[in-house]
Amino acid sequence: MVFKLSKDELTVDKEAIIQKLRISEDDMDEFNEIFEKCMSIACPKYLFAKKEITAIDDNSVQIEEITIKSKIASKNMRNTGYAYPYVVTCGHEIYEYAHSISDPFVSYWIDHIMEQLLYIAIKHMNHDMKSIYNLTKTASVNPGSTVDWPISGQAQLFSMLEDEIKDTGITLTPSFLMLPNKSASGVVFATEEDYMNCQYCKRKNCPNRRKEYIQTADD
Repeated sequence: MVFKLSKDELTVDKEAIIQKLRISEDDMDEFNEIFEKCMSIACPKYLFAKKEITAIDDNSVQIEEITIKSKIASKNMRNTGYAYPYVVTCGHEIYEYAHSISDPFVSYWIDHIMEQLLYIAIKHMNHDMKSIYNLTKTASVNPGSTVDWPISGQAQLFSMLEDEIKDTGITLTPSFLMLPNKSASGVVFATEEDYMNCQYCKRKNCPNRRKEYIQTADD
């Protein structure tokens, strides 16, 4: 089932965006018009499922008929029994509108609005997933963000969600990037550990880092 956020659930903080983007008084009328247009057409969506872990070893984990070759995924899912693949998006409606705009400044405004819509959708998705499946503490692995599960793993993840994924409006490019670009995907699992992808990522000065790098035996 694809979940769609209602207009009442789209609690975007307009004033925070104005401050973040430093919208001037001269641009305020145009920004207000663009913001209202975006909110009128926005339809963030998400999809998730419960899948059985059918086999696991030190190097891979099999989720029903799909095998993910990742030591990190295997280590984290060893005692869980089930995995919960998901996709979430700001929605193709606002994405298509953004691509109809030629003004780069306005496009930047809309890009930021789409990002906020994605964050709201992720929050609702996490709440619904935990409520439906009675989960407490969770973490996730994500193609392209988990260091030993490359972006090509998007194809595996999409196949786990089968035909329903088309109803989200999310598509994959030949290089496995998602469109709309303000979309996210991954596999959630129940855990007692404080795992985050960041802890095995060596990238320095990352503005999105949420956990310190942990050196491994392979370093």
